Amino acid sequence: MLQSWRRYRDRLLFETPSWAWLCLALGLRLVFVLKLGGRFHQIDEVGFNGSAWALASTGTLGTASPLPSAFFALWFRLCGHSLLYPRLAQAFISAGTAWVLGRMTASLSASRPAGRLALIMAAVYPFFIYYSAMLLSETLYLAAVAPGLWWLCESLRERGASWHLPAAGGLALAAAALCRPEAMPIAVLFWLAGLAAWLLGRWSGRALCAAVLAWALPLTAWCARNNAAVGAFALDLHGGMTMLHGTLLFDENEVDTGLAMAAVEKMPFYQQSLSLPLPERDRLYVRRSLSFMRDNPARVARQWRRKFVNFWRFYPRTDKAFREDFHSHPGAGLGRAALVAVSLACEPALIIGGFWGLWGLRRRWGELFPLGLFLLGTMAIHVVSVSQMRYRLAVMPILIFGLAAALMPHDTLASERPR
Repeated sequence: MLQSWRRYRDRLLFETPSWAWLCLALGLRLVFVLKLGGRFHQIDEVGFNGSAWALASTGTLGTASPLPSAFFALWFRLCGHSLLYPRLAQAFISAGTAWVLGRMTASLSASRPAGRLALIMAAVYPFFIYYSAMLLSETLYLAAVAPGLWWLCESLRERGASWHLPAAGGLALAAAALCRPEAMPIAVLFWLAGLAAWLLGRWSGRALCAAVLAWALPLTAWCARNNAAVGAFALDLHGGMTMLHGTLLFDENEVDTGLAMAAVEKMPFYQQSLSLPLPERDRLYVRRSLSFMRDNPARVARQWRRKFVNFWRFYPRTDKAFREDFHSHPGAGLGRAALVAVSLACEPALIIGGFWGLWGLRRRWGELFPLGLFLLGTMAIHVVSVSQMRYRLAVMPILIFGLAAALMPHDTLASERPR
């Protein structure tokens, strides 16, 4: 009986063609998007909608990360001002990212079955489906990060034999930083580690230069544009307020971001900052946050511990009120208990199993270090600033890769790997 079940399982998982799983991924996403329609569900969608509609209707683009606004604006221009159309487009991108993750896992783990399993997990992972339907930066960020990490690891695996792969990886990571600025300091970690790999003879100098140049040029161009527009050579000018929410206003922000914002608006330094230019205002917020961290080390350590738990928790907080109004329906029709059940059905296995798989690959970290650095860098940034389960979404492809590589044996790809 058990052998029959295993044969049926293997036939279902591995004899079903990849295109069928890709169609399932797309179908699930499209059904969910059509269920949501054109209304708001996450409060942060309001900001992305506003900047995208301003770009579509007036050609005005702010200083925030440009790729999400430009992508959403394109669909507003083509199809009208409805959230439904960019959501439908994101469904295709998210399904494509699941396919990329399957290919990446098959290649980097040297196992076709592992690649198929990663594709299946990414196709049905509930939170990939959920955020593919939200007008946020997560889906585009994942679509840039996954191939960027894959191409860098492939280049390291072949010791930088060509410049095309590292250049493509650097360009993809630049696109990620133009979706979410946190990708920029994480990539700097890659280049420092890449420099060490070059000095040790494990990566070519040509590959390192190609990756860094392809990454740096788009980011420099965007920073130069912001410098011309508002006088700040920066990717984004929202980091200061985010740090305030994660330090001075941590307790209020743990209840609700709106409560934290109401509290900071009553502070004298905030009222005084409103007369400053936007770049000076952002720098002031960063200085106040760093000063608080320096003056309250024990309190900050407790905050970091709580944010670490928030980042890795297995299910959404049940004590936090979800705002339900015209702009906010985060449950998308599911109650609190159902959201907890969905989370517990997948998060513990993916997180624990993913780390188990990554540990099993520890002998290959010389070529897979971008995966580990991205995971650690993402976690560290959110432990220092603001942390919640949503921000962990970016590292889930790495954990899916680790779990799939651990569960599926190597196959003939192992003999095809370049020496």
